Amino acid sequence: MVSNSPCTGSVSQGSPDHAIRHDSLWFDDGSVVLSVEQTLFRVHHSVIRVQSEIFANLFRIPQPNGETTIEGCAVICLPDKAADVADLLKAFYKPL
Repeated sequence: MVSNSPCTGSVSQGSPDHAIRHDSLWFDDGSVVLSVEQTLFRVHHSVIRVQSEIFANLFRIPQPNGETTIEGCAVICLPDKAADVADLLKAFYKPL
């Protein structure tokens, strides 16, 4: 299940100090941050939207004012395992 409500933990408090940026899936020009467990992925919403109907539908939902952001990017919290999300994103960015 995907949640676009504020994250629990340090990110929701506006202080991502305890969250760790993923080494290879943090793109400086990314447009959205996925917060999973204590890992942050900064990716391109256009890439994940094209690759996933779930993300495409999520981005159609209007976001509330005052949403959590990191470096100007909206933060989307996912209840999944960070390793699983990393594998999914790697498949999106580096297909066979």
